[in-house]
Amino acid sequence: MPVSCLCWIPKGIAKDHPRKSNYSSESILKALQEHPSDTFRTCGIAELPESPIQVDAGAESELSEYDLQNYDQLDENEIRNIFNNNSFEEDKTDPSINPSESGSEDSSDLVVGPNDNLAVVGVTHNNINTLEIYLFNEDSQDWYIHHDIPVHGCPLCIEWLNCPRNCNETGCDGNLVAVGTTASYVNIWDIDIVNCLQPVATLINSSDGKIDCPQSNNSLINFKGHRESILDLSWNTSVRTILASASADRTVVLWDVALARISDILLHHTDKVQSIQWHPFEAPLLLTSSADKTVKLVDCRVQQSVKNWNHSIEIEKVIWNPFCPTMFLTGSCDGSVHAFDVRNRDCIFQIDAHNMAITDLALSHQIEGLLVTSSIDKTAKVWDIGGTIYCSSICPDNASTIIFGGQRNSVLLVDLYQELPARDHHR
Repeated sequence: MPVSCLCWIPKGIAKDHPRKSNYSSESILKALQEHPSDTFRTCGIAELPESPIQVDAGAESELSEYDLQNYDQLDENEIRNIFNNNSFEEDKTDPSINPSESGSEDSSDLVVGPNDNLAVVGVTHNNINTLEIYLFNEDSQDWYIHHDIPVHGCPLCIEWLNCPRNCNETGCDGNLVAVGTTASYVNIWDIDIVNCLQPVATLINSSDGKIDCPQSNNSLINFKGHRESILDLSWNTSVRTILASASADRTVVLWDVALARISDILLHHTDKVQSIQWHPFEAPLLLTSSADKTVKLVDCRVQQSVKNWNHSIEIEKVIWNPFCPTMFLTGSCDGSVHAFDVRNRDCIFQIDAHNMAITDLALSHQIEGLLVTSSIDKTAKVWDIGGTIYCSSICPDNASTIIFGGQRNSVLLVDLYQELPARDHHR
């Protein structure tokens, strides 16, 4: 199962008891009528081919006897009767079910503790697209799928949002994820809702430009937006209602999620915009990179590019250094990583990290200089970019013990035999 994108959700954000969605038969029928093909894909049901299936002569009699040719030809009344077979809205009102014996194990698995992290993973399998929400507990080493959400379109990027769920809840923070897809829209899902079939909002291109902000959480909020695939998303942690989306249509759109409207559209690149990230401390500054081989720093207050950095190759990823607010890193299609300071145009340093294109970069927010690079060469590497190493010395009485000194104000003691490749090579 290909995993195309993922993100973490911090501890203490998710509700300890997620809310379960309850859909009436009328709402499901309405979804079937309005979006039949999308609904079938969402439920994991393959669409039937338009041409009739050819069967051999031996099976023909059985098809005729049991009318199997018309097996799936149910009209609306028959579908409604299927839903009406369940006479009880909740298990506790059904006299045939003992509440003390039903769902006790499943209910405990759904509880999210204060020390639990959630991870949202975009998965595509047999043309079925799903968000799998994993639960991780560091103390117990629990790691399992807490629940999943069927999504429309192949997910390409995920961004967690800690902002109001919709325009009617301006004072209430949500546990949301924005998902960019191969389609031209961004879906926003509420992670605190289990068995969810519809996003709380959809940022989509609207031909009439109208904005609909309904009262229901399960209704769609329509925007005017992108025309091609969404390649990256970035949430502004300083202005928490602003989400930026980058697209193959060469635009960057700034969405005001709480007010359900477009805040701005940036047209400063000449090719698809592949990566974006808001500055961690300066709210108006947005870093963008594109297949036009440029990185641009944009001041969104004036819609102008403050600085440009030209590359000789396409840039796949761009990120800020959280420990050095003037530094950013770029990952390129040749596998190299470049570091820049916004006060200069020259590259600070370069790492030839991989032999093939960089697919992602990640810098730790807890450990200074901890960089993780990943590539289509099927490798991920961990780097220390925190400072220059000036000196080293091997212990005269223990050949595996080395001390290092460098730009940081500390001495690092390393035992080579604690590193498996070194131990296996020298013993």
